[in-house]
Amino acid sequence: MISRIAAVVVLCGVAAPAVGDPPDGYYDPITGTDGPTIFNQLTTLTNQAAVRSYGDARNILQVTDEDPDNPDNIILTYNGASINSAWTNGATWNREHCWPRSLGVGSSGADDSDLHMLRPCNPSVNSSRGNRKFGTLPGQWDPDQFGLQYRGEMARIVFYAKTRYTYLSIPLVASQSQMIDWHFEQMPDATDAERNDRVQLYQLNRNPYVDRPEWVWAVFGDGPSDAQITVAGSSTIDLGAFIDSGSPMTTTVQFDKTGAAPTTYLVSTTGDVSSPAATGLQAGFARGAQSASIPVTLAAGAGPIAGEVTIESTEITSAGPGLGADDADDTVMITALALEPSLASLDGLAPTQAVAIDLGDIDVGGTTGPIAVPVWNLADPVLGAALDIDVVSITGLADGVTLMGAPLLGVPAGASAPLVLEVAPSVPGPIAAIATIATSDENLPGESFTDLTITITGTAVNPCPADLTGNGIINAEDLNAWINAYNNGTPACDVNGDGLCMPDDFNFWVNQQPLGCP
Repeated sequence: MISRIAAVVVLCGVAAPAVGDPPDGYYDPITGTDGPTIFNQLTTLTNQAAVRSYGDARNILQVTDEDPDNPDNIILTYNGASINSAWTNGATWNREHCWPRSLGVGSSGADDSDLHMLRPCNPSVNSSRGNRKFGTLPGQWDPDQFGLQYRGEMARIVFYAKTRYTYLSIPLVASQSQMIDWHFEQMPDATDAERNDRVQLYQLNRNPYVDRPEWVWAVFGDGPSDAQITVAGSSTIDLGAFIDSGSPMTTTVQFDKTGAAPTTYLVSTTGDVSSPAATGLQAGFARGAQSASIPVTLAAGAGPIAGEVTIESTEITSAGPGLGADDADDTVMITALALEPSLASLDGLAPTQAVAIDLGDIDVGGTTGPIAVPVWNLADPVLGAALDIDVVSITGLADGVTLMGAPLLGVPAGASAPLVLEVAPSVPGPIAAIATIATSDENLPGESFTDLTITITGTAVNPCPADLTGNGIINAEDLNAWINAYNNGTPACDVNGDGLCMPDDFNFWVNQQPLGCP
């Protein structure tokens, strides 16, 4: 078995390239800008290769198609099964000629054992494929029939085979037009790129259509490209202010493609934005009008944000000004301002979400006057969001507890504004009220919410207990009021203040009546 160590020895003394990157200068000989020239130059380049035998492939495929999650296993083509890679004389896996021998590939020589054209395969799957052409019509072989994406990979194998072995005829193995469509529908990914690297270690050449997918249309397409990519809407997206809540802020960049030809493009980002579409691998648009969107993530942290998303057309040919290769790059500038969340507090020195106010005794009919409780926003004065007080609710034993005023919007970071309460009880008894202050950031995306609570306690006392009507004099109306309170068991009947509603209270009223109220 040829191991990874043996593979490295092949390039002893040469720095290994990054996954999916051809060695520096590998494609320098490809200088053409038209299909026939590129094709001829690629034919020369791909034939600068080592020839491994068909027998060698039994061991080499164990490396080129290794399961990345299990180095003891191999990934089979078409069905994607992961099985032990040990060669068992074709019992558990064998070598699939993606371009069948009976359709033009020789039974010996470079084309028979080309590692770009061979794949490990389940024997029964290989037998089912036989020499059927690629396609989706009855009697044809659909590489995606097992629910996995192999169409694009097979299309690029077909194009590679035709480029290196010019005597092969694509119509024998597939529809050229359909292969083009499959290529653009399933563009090369990191797995394709890594396999290209590994094959090169053994065979010394690469499949150029994996590295440079834009060459497919130039070489095999119907003519110069009339595709054009444009950004949908403005080239500047200002997201305004938002709250940096710890979760990444995202947006999308929309763009459209026009023209009959398919095309390729590359997404890149700079500055404070990133995108999962900026992989360094090209993406593709199918034939005809198309639309797509690119997800963009803004950098974390408070402060101003500015970055660019660039959609670069990588097409080689052009049908006219602004089309194909002459389609200029599209760049979208994204700006925003990330603010720290507001920090609601009832103390200006440390975050405090609850305070208590004990009023002691308050005369019924009297008032405490305005009680100002500062509501602070302890966020950073430069990068903090303003604080909104959305609603104040008062619950509990709250007779006479009134909200006189509250700052409803925009308490700046680092500042405070007063919430004003007043207590003017109308009946004697305990006061135990809770003022709940619902706060939030300034109605910005990512806003958070905090509740503050002010607990108010005290006792409402009657300065003239016998004056049940509260008009400042003691007369028969107060007697009637006491009788009603006594009969109903309400606190007003307790005129002597002993906490009980008893006949003694009547005696107290009788004795108090001549004296009047102070």
